[in-house]
Amino acid sequence: MSVLLGFSLLSFSEGEEKEDSNNFKYSSIGIDLIQTDKTAIGAKVSLPLPGSLYVVLERKVEGVDASDNSYDRVINAGRIGIHGGIGDIFSSVSAKGLKLNVKNIFDVFGEFGIKSTAYESDINSFSEDDAQANIIAGLRFGNDSGWEGKIFVDMSKDSEIKVKTCPAGQVCTQAIEYELDDETDRKFGAGAQYNINKRSAIYFEMSSSKIFDSSMKIGYKLKF
Repeated sequence: MSVLLGFSLLSFSEGEEKEDSNNFKYSSIGIDLIQTDKTAIGAKVSLPLPGSLYVVLERKVEGVDASDNSYDRVINAGRIGIHGGIGDIFSSVSAKGLKLNVKNIFDVFGEFGIKSTAYESDINSFSEDDAQANIIAGLRFGNDSGWEGKIFVDMSKDSEIKVKTCPAGQVCTQAIEYELDDETDRKFGAGAQYNINKRSAIYFEMSSSKIFDSSMKIGYKLKF
């Protein structure tokens, strides 16, 4: 938390007043490269809706092998988001008659939707079991004309490939099956974004997972 506060104070130290929460952009198109033990590429579109709402559409291809143009799985997600400055959410705090104003140091966001997972052998078939809840929540802080930071948690069920082995003494065809984990995966992450100008930015993220390997992401986005 001390690092987060320090980052926020640094962003506001250039003689500027706090940024209003509406200055954080939730309208953009981005592409990114994700690295775990394998390589993934992704694309994300965020579009504003009336008020503090926005919509996110995301597609990610994991386990990309450029040598034979193959991949492990494709994840498509759609979420509705809502955001607001911490000072707007808690406009004031009163304690024993003393009124304390809360400034918009952070922008709080939450995104709720569904995601579907498809494997290379069945890319165009999405059964009901392929859909999982997709929930992301976090904080954004910093300066939308310079450096921004964020911390987030991604809570959703995920699919894990399970290889079904052939019993000893039998002749059978080995098939790859996948099933949903009983537990919700929790991914904790943090990222930094440098706003090159009002229309473009580069960003870097790191996240950990209960089920899969930790990942690093670097990307570029156009803001509008």
